[in-house]
Amino acid sequence: MKKNRLSRPVLPALVLLLMLLAFLPTARAETARDLTAECTYSYSKGSQRNTNALYDHKYDKIWKSEKSRNNYLEVQLPEGETCSGVQIKWASIQNRRWTVEVQQDGEWVAVDAFNEELPYLNTWTPLDNVTCFRIASHNTYPHMLEINELVVLSAGDRPDYIQVWEPTFEKADMMVVIAHPDDEYVFFGAIIPYYGAERGKRVLATYITESSNYRRTELLDGLWTAGQRSYPLIGKFYDRYTMDMETAYQKMGKNKVRSYLIEVFRHYKPDVVVTHDIHGEYGHGVHKVCADAVLNALQKSGNAKESKDSAKAYGTWDVPKCYIHLYEKDQIVFDWREMKLSAFGGRSAFEVADDAWHCHLSQQASKYMVYIEDSPYDSQVFGLYRSLVGPDKEHNDFFENLPESPAE
Repeated sequence: MKKNRLSRPVLPALVLLLMLLAFLPTARAETARDLTAECTYSYSKGSQRNTNALYDHKYDKIWKSEKSRNNYLEVQLPEGETCSGVQIKWASIQNRRWTVEVQQDGEWVAVDAFNEELPYLNTWTPLDNVTCFRIASHNTYPHMLEINELVVLSAGDRPDYIQVWEPTFEKADMMVVIAHPDDEYVFFGAIIPYYGAERGKRVLATYITESSNYRRTELLDGLWTAGQRSYPLIGKFYDRYTMDMETAYQKMGKNKVRSYLIEVFRHYKPDVVVTHDIHGEYGHGVHKVCADAVLNALQKSGNAKESKDSAKAYGTWDVPKCYIHLYEKDQIVFDWREMKLSAFGGRSAFEVADDAWHCHLSQQASKYMVYIEDSPYDSQVFGLYRSLVGPDKEHNDFFENLPESPAE
């Protein structure tokens, strides 16, 4: 038999080729697509029919189920598509006990459910290759499902805009105490993206007022855009427009607000606290309440005789440093336009803060913006109100004189 002269050189070449292929990076899956508008929806009898509200990107319009003990919203994907997961932006989670269910052997089986310890308004549920799922709620008393928005994703890699929130920090490096959603950019500029995503500090956004359901959803969209991944604190206090601090306190409950801030300081033990102008920037009473409650908590959170219940639960805490917007003493003046943030591809701090502010869709027709130079409310100017670690000398960093945190 005549020998094949190519047999010997081909074999080692083939082995070499296979070895090279083994070390090549695996092909990356395509980014998942938003299929929400293409899905078919069915729901429990008596529910609202406006399922287009689930994907219209208008948070003031929500979808509601019927009010009953068992209700659901069923989602059928387009033919030929499978689902990798669903983002649910809840209008309310007061009713709780929601589940995301898929069919197994003809039965609906829960694959995700409300978590009492992680009561997030925006949730992400991974789904493995399903063509149909439903969001349901089962309870012993009549109630409703209330959803701001859905994002139903096709197969593929999860896009960056999908919010997968991590638990709230147990120990904060910095706490930014905010009156309303959007104030964190209008008056504090790029404090959150700069110290959080860029510097790696554990920045805890802490809101005093609860606001409306759609403004809470905007709040989360803005923080995600600003690089936050740890879930914020959202207070339960009523927001009332007034230029008088005592009137605002009267509606919110003065002792309740102050006790809340004392408890928050003790629980999360921030090294730095940043808050509103003492005069409320343009004079808003709730901004004044926010600053006043912070100053009160600074005096009392280290004293075990004050607010004894929270002292027993968390111990006491003396906040080492506090900066106040526009405070005239020992000022730090940032330059948001010139500051480039590598965590955001080299974009300016102002651009990042402005993008986050534009997530607050309900506020875009207002006169507000991210205030910088030439504005009396310049978001770049802060003064050192309190320091237990010595005076600032460099005047360029809230963490001057503090040891570096493990997170940085």
